[in-house]
This record gives sequence, C-alpha cells and structure tokens, in this order.
Amino acid sequence: MRLSVNRALIGFVVVVMLVGLVPAGILLDRRLVNALEDRARADLSSAVLVLQDRFDNQAGARMMHAREIAGSPAVTEALRQGDSLAALVAARAVVAAFPEEQAVVLSPEGRTWLGPLIPAALVDATRDGGMPVEVVVDLRTLATVALAPVKHAGQWVGAAGIWVPFADGEAARLSALTRADVLLTAPDRSLVAYTGRAEPAMGLVGMLAELPLVDGVQDLSWAGARYFLAGATVPGGARITFVRPAEDAMALVPALRGAGVVALGLGLLVALLVGARAAAGLTRPVEALTVAAEQVAGGNLRAPIPRTRVTELDRMAVSFEAMRDTLAARIEELDRANQELEARQERLTTLQAEFIQRDRLSSTTRLLVQLAHEIRNPVAGVRNALELLRRRVQGDTEAMEFADLAIDELLRMHELAEHMLDIHRPRGNQNSTDATSVVREVAAVVRLGTAGTGVMIEADAEAAVPAAIGPDALKQVLLNLVQNAREAVGPKGRIVLRTRTTDQGALVEVEDDGPGIEPKDLPRLFDAFFTTKEELRGVGLGLYIAEGVVRGRGGRLMASNRAEGGARFTIEIPSVEAR
Repeated sequence: MRLSVNRALIGFVVVVMLVGLVPAGILLDRRLVNALEDRARADLSSAVLVLQDRFDNQAGARMMHAREIAGSPAVTEALRQGDSLAALVAARAVVAAFPEEQAVVLSPEGRTWLGPLIPAALVDATRDGGMPVEVVVDLRTLATVALAPVKHAGQWVGAAGIWVPFADGEAARLSALTRADVLLTAPDRSLVAYTGRAEPAMGLVGMLAELPLVDGVQDLSWAGARYFLAGATVPGGARITFVRPAEDAMALVPALRGAGVVALGLGLLVALLVGARAAAGLTRPVEALTVAAEQVAGGNLRAPIPRTRVTELDRMAVSFEAMRDTLAARIEELDRANQELEARQERLTTLQAEFIQRDRLSSTTRLLVQLAHEIRNPVAGVRNALELLRRRVQGDTEAMEFADLAIDELLRMHELAEHMLDIHRPRGNQNSTDATSVVREVAAVVRLGTAGTGVMIEADAEAAVPAAIGPDALKQVLLNLVQNAREAVGPKGRIVLRTRTTDQGALVEVEDDGPGIEPKDLPRLFDAFFTTKEELRGVGLGLYIAEGVVRGRGGRLMASNRAEGGARFTIEIPSVEAR
C-alpha cells in the first residue's frame, strides 16, 4: 500500500517523536538526578573551602588580638612579677576592646591563670616563639584559642591571648553560610553540636568515628536514608562535617518530572499538528534548499538558490543567498586580513627585538661610560697618594704589605673601569689562574674589612684548582658575591669560600648563613638593575656584571638556597685544557 508524502511524513514524525522523546526523557531524568547530586557534592566541597577560609581569616584577626594583649606593658610587668591578679586585670582591660572575645593568661610556668585549660603542646609552641591558633576542648565543649608569647628582656615570662567559644554558635553560622547541616565533633569523636535533625546525629557520629577523614565528598547510608558528607579538621583536632541529606537535594525531582512529562506531551501534540500542516508545502522546496546547501557546504559559494511561492521558504532562500554572499565576502576579507596580520606581526616582532636590543645596549653603554669616567680619575689620585705613603714607610714591612695590597686593588679597579665597556664582548681564552690562590687572597682582603665585627670569613680550598679565567676577573666576581653575603648576614654571620676540581673544570662556591633568597627573586637575580636592597646603595648591576664576566669565559654563575638556611652562589669555570 502506497502512502502519500503527507501521511508518510506524519507517521515518520510520530515514530521519531516516540522513539526520540521517551529515551530522551529517561536520559534527561537521569541527568537531572545526577546534576542535583553533583550540585550537592559541589556545595559540600565549597563548604569545606568556606570553613578553611573562615578559620584562616578569623585566625589572622585573633592572632593580632593575642599579640596586642601579649604586648601590653601592664601584662608583661604583671607576669614578670608573678602577680596573677594584676595580669588578669590588665589582660581583661585590653580584651574589652574585642566584645566577642575573652582573655587568656598563662603563668611563667605555663599554667592557666585565666581562660580554658591549654594543652602542653600549645604551651610549648608558644614558648618557642610561635603564635598558634587552635581549637581546644574545655569542659566538654570547644574553644578557639589564640596565644602569643610574653617576653621581657628577650626571656619568656608567660603567654597571653584570647579565646572564643567554638560550638553551637559557630556550627549555626557555618550552616547558614553553606546551606548544609553541620556536625561538630571533638578530637575524641564525641558529639559537640549538630544543626540538623536530632534523630540521625548519634548514628552519623558513630559512623564517622569508624571512618578516616578523606578529601572529597562521601556518600553514606544510614537507617535507610542517603547522606552526602564532607568534612575537615581544624587545628587542634576538632572535626567539622557538612551533611546534606539526599532527600533534601532531590526535593525538586518529583515536580520537575511532572513538568517534564507535561512538556513532552504538549511538544508531541504540537509537533504532530505542525507537521501535518506543513508537510505538503515543505517537501519540494526543502529538498531544493537542501541540495543548494550541500553545494555551498562543499565549497561552491556560487551555487544557485531556488525560489518558491511559499513565503517563509522564499524568505529563507533569500536569507540563505544573502548569507552565502556575505560568507564569501567575509572569507575573502579574512584571508586578506590574515595575510596582513602575519606580515605586521613579523615586522612587529623584528622591530621589538631591535628596540629591546638597542635600548639595552644604549642604557648599558651610557652607564658604563659614566662609571669609567667617574672611577678612573679618583683611582689615579688615591694610587698616587698610596705610592707616596709607601715610600715614607719603607722601614715598616707590614705597612708596606698593606700599601702594596691597596695599590693592587686600585690597579684592579682601574682595569675594571677600563674593561666595563666590553663586558659582553667575546674574551680571549689565554688567561688562566689558580682559583684557590684567588679565593685565599679575597678571603684575606675581606677579613681586613671585617676585623672587629662578628662576621667570620672562611676559605675551604683545595691545593690548586686551575681555571680558564684571569685572576682579576675572578677576584672581581668573588668580591661582589662576598659583599652581597656580608650585607645578607648582618653584623654576625659566617661566609665560606670553597674551591674544588670537577670533571667539567673548576668549581667555586660562596655560601652564607643569612636569610637566603626569596624564591620569586631567583629567576630575576642576574637581570640588570634588579635589586632587593631598599637603600639607594643598590642599583642592581653587581650580579649582572659578575654573571656577564663568568659567562664571557664560557662558565656559569648560579644562585640557590641552602637546605640548612642561607644562600649559595656557584661559579663553574672550564679548565684550561677544556678551553
């Protein structure tokens, strides 16, 4: 039996709607349930982050308040005198400015004079100079404690701080912030507070007592009901668990399912009516438009677009033709624009590289010329004065030795001034030296400048370490590194210069026990004009020049932090044979 196009199209629409919509409805329902569960899990994951951010923010404020109480002269004097009553009065007077907080005072022996009982570990941490913020157990409830050490003349005389309750009020606030029930348990897993229904609380506590704390959201069942759980432990061991009953997360599912069924039924009815109405008029024009669309999709942007007496289809054909012509024009314009953009990008990259190089060379050249001009004349004058002084102390061997040493250093300064202008030009490989002798000479010079201070200069060098670098160049680099180390260690510290021979050549190290280098500064340490010194004395050229000197000899200058504290600068220089 033959079917008309209209009947075939209507039948096809019915079959397609039934075959497509029923599985789609089931799939949509499944995705809806999964989406709601994922939303509940995401909310609980966010709740853990809210807890951490809230605790960290509060900890910072409470640490400041604890420091303010510990820094009170009245509290310090009372603790030093062992006067507990005066210490309590002084601490309460300071904490009165913080309405929600109460004072904590610990005696010089670490006993609690005021506030909750403080664990010994927290007291020891404060005694060591820390300012801990933890949740402690006090009379079967929880309290957040922030402590700060109280010192007199550098000696620990006790501790002071603040404490606030951490139980029902905090649980309720977290529940309001996260839109989840909050289960608060002590470090021994005993229940402290729960903002949800009372029935499942003890059961959940018992279940949590048997489960380790893990990252992410857990899906648990209790008494025939599902719960989504996520939790974290705050400093001190208290556990906060965010609970979302599955039935609460799925509360919208029945209503959404009903609305979906109604929507599917209406869509099927409308589709049938519209399909029956439009079937006859759409068949041939749509087929013609399909053929034209296929030609355009195949790349034929000049394919003819058929016209029809059906108004909507004719408008579609006109719009399609206009879209095709516009697309062709846009593609042509885009090709031209891409070509122009590539050409401009290439020119821009070339010009930018040239500009950066010229600017760097220009700035460096001006600086070096000025430095050379400013250094040479004073150096010559000081040298002449030292030569005259040396002739007048002919009978004093030690004075002549110091004068010769000073003259040598001035000659080296003069040579450095002369060679500043070409620190980045290729150097000859004829110069070589014994790195050990240079290290010992630098150590001796620096010891003279640090005599009477608390800075120790040590030279840990092998007998002989040949290196393919001139002695003056190596001395310039080492003096720069040692000077930076002296400024880092302050009035007291230890600086060690080491040399040894490796398979690649000579290795020279300069170590100090100062504060080290900030990790963020390591990548830029050898950039020109980069400095971490706050005073105007630092212009950021010392390490830049030192690195250029070493690199010009085929070596490397590297910086790192020591595991035991302090900084280490390593100079790798090829051996004479390797050059």
